[in-house]
Amino acid sequence: MDISHRAKRIKPFYVMELLEKAKELEKQGEDIIHMEIGEPDFATPELVKEAAIKAIKDNRTFYTHSLGLPELREKISEFYFNNDGINVSPDKIIITEGTSGAFFLLFATLIERGKILGIPDPGYPCYKNFGHLVDAQILPIQVSEETKFEVTKDLLGAVKESPDLLVISSPSNPTGRVYAHDTILNLWDFLREKKSNLIVDEIYSGLYYKGKIKSSLSLSDEIIAVNGFSKTYAMTGWRLGWVVVPQELVRPIQKIAQNLFISPPTISQYAAIKAFDAVEELEEMRKTYRKRKDFLIPELKRLGFNIFVEPEGAFYIYAGIERWGIDSMEFVERGLLEAKVALTPGYDFGLFKAGSHIRFSYTNSLENLKKGCERLGKWLKVLTSEKK
Repeated sequence: MDISHRAKRIKPFYVMELLEKAKELEKQGEDIIHMEIGEPDFATPELVKEAAIKAIKDNRTFYTHSLGLPELREKISEFYFNNDGINVSPDKIIITEGTSGAFFLLFATLIERGKILGIPDPGYPCYKNFGHLVDAQILPIQVSEETKFEVTKDLLGAVKESPDLLVISSPSNPTGRVYAHDTILNLWDFLREKKSNLIVDEIYSGLYYKGKIKSSLSLSDEIIAVNGFSKTYAMTGWRLGWVVVPQELVRPIQKIAQNLFISPPTISQYAAIKAFDAVEELEEMRKTYRKRKDFLIPELKRLGFNIFVEPEGAFYIYAGIERWGIDSMEFVERGLLEAKVALTPGYDFGLFKAGSHIRFSYTNSLENLKKGCERLGKWLKVLTSEKK
């Protein structure tokens, strides 16, 4: 059977493969500390679960409007007004099958064969793979400690061909970096002159540790903002996201959504209406993540990891492993087998410095994070002795 060129270009998602290996080891009786997967370890808030149960009992199990429940779109509009003081019309909000569904719909609408998709390197790997599915040319923009792992206007100006579409995330995966609004505005000004589009992935915006982040929509209603319920609201398995787009994009996206998905998951939508009301539970999650971050950063530095830019949001730490002189893929494979700690190699996020960096996720209890660091400390002494 011949395989399409698009499928051949899709790279493995290493973090998922490592998670599966870790699960196999656990089936064999091994105790694995998970610091690889970016999935909240908290239960979905009770209000959300109760709303889902009520929806089932009330037989709300049929297709909804292809753009999503009007009630949910209204609730998201209220969210932007209450949190950011901006008016976002519900008519510009599209409910999607997770943020992955949002990106696929956006890419299928905005780019095609020959168009250029700009993505940060390192950055979230699925951006590139969605780009491959629509035959876009991929332009990795190398971000480093010098730019605080941000795409800047200067970096865009230095590339030979400007992207037709640029995607950034703030807070970002894998670094946890939060873009200043001035930086986003400069990017938007540059792209607008080129008649290009900007998407800001704001899925981690509720997990910021220095107060609140205003949505990029406060800068311009022509910027496209993607968000969802998976991370901040601990609803990964509910597969629900949303995107805010300029009005002229709503109908083109809707036509594709009708064919691909018919409608977003009905029960998840009714449940998500209550997600914004779970204020106390959401704040408790955020405080807990911050405590974990505040423990982990100095501890990893003590163990010898290089952390050049400390995260301000999300639940990740991007760390350099240069001192041990081995490739990140070997590092995480051996770390899993020898230290019984699951980590993510830099190769999941691009190629720039991928061999010298790994990602830690602190979506695990403080007790387990401490245990994981103890195991890594013992194992790293072995690695250090091998170099002598």
